[in-house]
Amino acid sequence: METGRCLAVLLLTWSVVTAGASPVDDPGCTLQPVRNDQRVKMLYTTSRVTSGCVGRGPRDTNMEVHILNLKYSISEMSLTQFSVNVSAAKGGRKVVFVVNSNKHTVLNVNTGDHRLAFVTDVNKVTVMGFNKEINKTYLPSSNAEILNWTTTSYGGISTFVELEEPQKINFQVNREPSSSKECVPVSYFDAEPYLEAEFNSDNTKSCLDSTVHPGREAHIMWLQQSPPDSGTQAVDLNIKVTCSNEKPAKELTTLLVLKSHERMFWNIEQMPEYVKFMVSGKYSIKKITKEPINGTVLPDSKEGLIKEARDKDFAFIASYTEIPAAKSITLELVRDCGEGKKTEVTTAPHSKISEPSEVVQGLIQLCRPLKCTENAIEVAFPKSLLEMSKLDITEMTLEDPACRATDNMTHFVLKSIIEDCSTNLEGGIHAKNQLVLTLASHPDKIMVPFQCDLPEKLFLHLYQTPDFSSPSTTVVEVNKVTYVQVLFQTADGNSPLRLQDCYLQIPDQAAPQMLIRSGMPKSYSVEILNSPNTKTNRFSFIYKAEEQQRSTLSATLFCQADRENQHGSYNASMKVMLKNPASLSRGLGIGTVLGITFGAFLIGVMLTATLWYIYSHTRPMAKMQPVSANPTASESSSTNHSIGSTQSTPCSTSSMA
Repeated sequence: METGRCLAVLLLTWSVVTAGASPVDDPGCTLQPVRNDQRVKMLYTTSRVTSGCVGRGPRDTNMEVHILNLKYSISEMSLTQFSVNVSAAKGGRKVVFVVNSNKHTVLNVNTGDHRLAFVTDVNKVTVMGFNKEINKTYLPSSNAEILNWTTTSYGGISTFVELEEPQKINFQVNREPSSSKECVPVSYFDAEPYLEAEFNSDNTKSCLDSTVHPGREAHIMWLQQSPPDSGTQAVDLNIKVTCSNEKPAKELTTLLVLKSHERMFWNIEQMPEYVKFMVSGKYSIKKITKEPINGTVLPDSKEGLIKEARDKDFAFIASYTEIPAAKSITLELVRDCGEGKKTEVTTAPHSKISEPSEVVQGLIQLCRPLKCTENAIEVAFPKSLLEMSKLDITEMTLEDPACRATDNMTHFVLKSIIEDCSTNLEGGIHAKNQLVLTLASHPDKIMVPFQCDLPEKLFLHLYQTPDFSSPSTTVVEVNKVTYVQVLFQTADGNSPLRLQDCYLQIPDQAAPQMLIRSGMPKSYSVEILNSPNTKTNRFSFIYKAEEQQRSTLSATLFCQADRENQHGSYNASMKVMLKNPASLSRGLGIGTVLGITFGAFLIGVMLTATLWYIYSHTRPMAKMQPVSANPTASESSSTNHSIGSTQSTPCSTSSMA
C-alpha cells in the first residue's frame, strides 16, 4: 500500500503546482463575461433545482403527475433535451408531465417504447419525439398558480421542480410518493432521487483578452455546495480540449484550481501532462492513483483564488466559474492548432444558426421529427417549430419530388415506404434520404440530408442447404436436415447476438418440442453452426414425426435471443409446414383393413340376397303349369309312342319277357 502511495506521489510531481514560483507583476484582474471567441464552455450536472417539492400524488393511485416549470433568460427559442427513465415504471400506471416555460421552448423528449402524456402551454412549449400524448392548454406562469391548477385538475401532485436554463433533463418515474399530502416548494431543492439536469454555466468569466494570450492559462472552479452532515461528497471532473481545424490539440500549459469544502472528493479523469492542478479536499486521478490524495487549503474568496493562480505564474485567468452544486463538471476548450481554416465555435447555450439547411439539420438532430419504422420513413415536422426558427417553408418533399409532405395545419406530415422515394438502404439498416424544402423567401430549394435506422428486430429464415444460399422456405421435411438462420437487425454491431431458446410449437401437443435451451442443443439432431458475423446465429435440426402424423401439419417456430453486455431479450416466430411424404406410401393400419373387410362382407351378403330374389321371381313359366287329366287322342298316341319307344330299360325288358 505504501509503495502505491509513493508511486502516486511520484507520478503527480509533474501535475501538482507547488509554492515557490515567482509571482507575475500584473496590475490586477477585472473579470468580464467570457466571449464566444474565447471558446470556453463549462458544463455541469446536478440534482439541485431552483425550487421544488414532493407530494403524495393525485387521487388516482395508478397515475403520476409531475410539474416542470422552465425559466430562460434569453429571447431566442430554447432547445432542451428531456429523457425519461421508465424502465422501472409499474405496468398500467399513467405518467403525466405538466410543462410550462416563460419563453418559447422546444422539449425534445426521449421516452423509449413507453407512452407518456404531456400537458403544455399552447403558446410557449412544443414537445418533440414519439410515443407521447399531448394536451395543449393555457397554463399559469407562477409556481403557486401552476401548483393550484394541477392540484385542481388531478387532485394532487407527485413532484414539482423549477429549473433555470437547463440543457438536458433526466427524469426517473415510479418513485415512492411522499408522506406529505401538500407539495410546498422549497428553494434550492435537492431532487436527487428522481431528477438530474445538465446546465451550461452562464456565470463563467475571464480577466484577460485572448488576443494577448501569454501561452499559459488558468481555469478556476469554485464548487459552492454545502458539506454533508456526515461522510463525503464526490464530483467527477473532465476536461476536453479540441482544435477548431480538427488537428491535434496544441500543448498549452494549463492550471486547474478546484475549490470546494474539505469533505469533497474529486474524481479527476486522466489528463495530459501539460495540465496541472490545485485541489482542495481529496482527489484521485483515474488510471494513475489508487488511493485518495490529500489536497491543499485554498482561499475562501474570488480574489484569493485569482491571486493563488497568479502567484504560480498563471497570469491569464481564462475562466472563473462559481458552481452552486454538481455531480459532474466538464470543461470544454476549443483552440486554434497549427495552420488551417478556423471554424468559429460559440458557447452560447442557445445560439441561432443562420443558414436554413443548418437550422433544419439542427432541429432534426435535436428534436428528431422523423423516424424509421419496420418498413417506412415517417416525418412529422411541427410548423410552430419552423416558424420559431424564422423558416417560411411552403413545400417539403423527399429526394423524389413525388413524395410530398401534406400540411395538416400544425405539421408537415410524410410517410414513405423504405423502397420508395429514392431512399438508399445501407447495410440493411441505415435509411438515407434528404428533405427538399421550398422557402417563400429563398430562390433555391434547400437540401437537408438525413439518416434514420430501422428498429431493432429479430428475424428467422429457413433453408434446405447448408450454404444458406438457396431461397428461404417455410417447409420442414420430416427426417431431413433443416437449416435455421437467426438474424438481428441493428445498427450496433458491438454486442454479439446470443441465441438462447428455440422450439417448435405443434398443435395438439401440450409441450413444445425444444430445439435449443439456454444456448445449448436439446437433442442429438440439433447442431449449432458457425455464424458469419456477430448479428447472426445459425443452427440445424432434424424433425422426427410421430407415427400418426398427417402428411402436412402447420406449426410455429419460436426463437429468443439476447445481446452480450445488454439487458433485455428479443423474440421472433414464423409459421412453418411440417411435411411428411412417407405418410402417403405407408401400409394401411389394422383399423383400416378391418373396416374394408367388414364393408366387403356386407356388400357380398347384400349382392347374394339380391341375386336370389331375382332368380326366385323369374323362373321358366312351363315348369309352373299343371298336367292335363284328359289328353286328346293325338296327344295320347303321341305320348304312348313316345313312352313305348323310350322304355328300353332293363326293367321293361324283363317285363316283356
